[in-house]
Amino acid sequence: MAVVAFSSTAHRDLDPARARAAAALAETGMTDRGPIKRLPALLCLLAGVLGAGPTLYAATPYVFSHGFDNASEKAQTPRGGTTRGAPVELDDTVPAAYHDIQAPGLDKRERDARAIRALAGDYRATFEFIETAALAPGIERDARPYRSWATERVFVIADTPTEIELQHIMVMRFVDDEGAISDPMVMKHWRQRWQWQPATIWRYTGDRLWRKAALSDREASGRWKQTVYQVDDSLRYEALGRWHYDDGVASWRSERFGRPLPRREASVRDDYDVLTGRHTITHAPHGWLHEQSARKISEADGQPTALAQEIGLVRYRRIVDTDFDPAEAYWSETGAFWAAVRRYWDRTMAVHDRLVIRTTVDDTPLFARLFDAAQTTQTDDPDALADTLAAIIAPYIDSR
Repeated sequence: MAVVAFSSTAHRDLDPARARAAAALAETGMTDRGPIKRLPALLCLLAGVLGAGPTLYAATPYVFSHGFDNASEKAQTPRGGTTRGAPVELDDTVPAAYHDIQAPGLDKRERDARAIRALAGDYRATFEFIETAALAPGIERDARPYRSWATERVFVIADTPTEIELQHIMVMRFVDDEGAISDPMVMKHWRQRWQWQPATIWRYTGDRLWRKAALSDREASGRWKQTVYQVDDSLRYEALGRWHYDDGVASWRSERFGRPLPRREASVRDDYDVLTGRHTITHAPHGWLHEQSARKISEADGQPTALAQEIGLVRYRRIVDTDFDPAEAYWSETGAFWAAVRRYWDRTMAVHDRLVIRTTVDDTPLFARLFDAAQTTQTDDPDALADTLAAIIAPYIDSR
């Protein structure tokens, strides 16, 4: 088993502003599952304060021979997080769930379901994105690669013959300039729901608007819909795809779909609103890969125009001996609240055919209000929770 440390760049020192943000984050109370007190620190976290994975050298050229474009141009320093994480131990064993996918005699639905369940586990996640080409006249390629990292537990929260849900919860430990490791920071991360042969799909059309569309039996046959939800359990995107087992490898390949401007871009780009592309999820013996190929689409003047091509690779590598008990404790304490949040969104999406989901109300994002309420709400009564959530979530939704 290999022990791997995380660092932001080649150079040892934390960026002072990011270090202050990480310190402020610790004061939110999230490390001991207390209430959120400082929204700016949390925003820094979600915008990329997490870090940039294993030691990465800014002086090292990146990929695709872009250094040949301009011989005098220096290699671009990756953007993203700048913190350092505690060392982790990689798991070099192959889990039984990986082998179970390829067991003989399974029908397609059961084999696919095993592949979805096998996404659960404890992981070091590394996030890497880069623009590979500018596609419109007058547009310059953004040469800065994006890199970040996280350690998180992914666990199954619902499992029926036709629907499986996985919840991601981050447990992060940071290393300061003196080498001291912080207390764990715990945060509910994204959620994914898989549905077998769905009847409908939500499609993103831009300007924060999603529309529901019916799927024919032919379109849905043999396919799973992956719904990805934000940290506040609002819809991010839905993608339809099929699991394949070519060459003994389990891989889900999506059809083309659209999604909003990702958070990693929100602070640096305002010239596009839609990412369209395809995703592939591939199992490997020690984890799984999430590959993304996308175009950045501007809809200025109502005319869709592709500005740039981007690729992304998220690696989920299994780890051992990392204490994820704080994630279990957080979910035990707040699980009833988040179940009520899921019910609220499910009801809303069931009765409407279009949704506009606002990013902020009174300059506050929805996740901040919900994270706070998850810590402070004392009741598990479904009716009381429904009333509380209606007051919080409804102002962020326009269904007309």
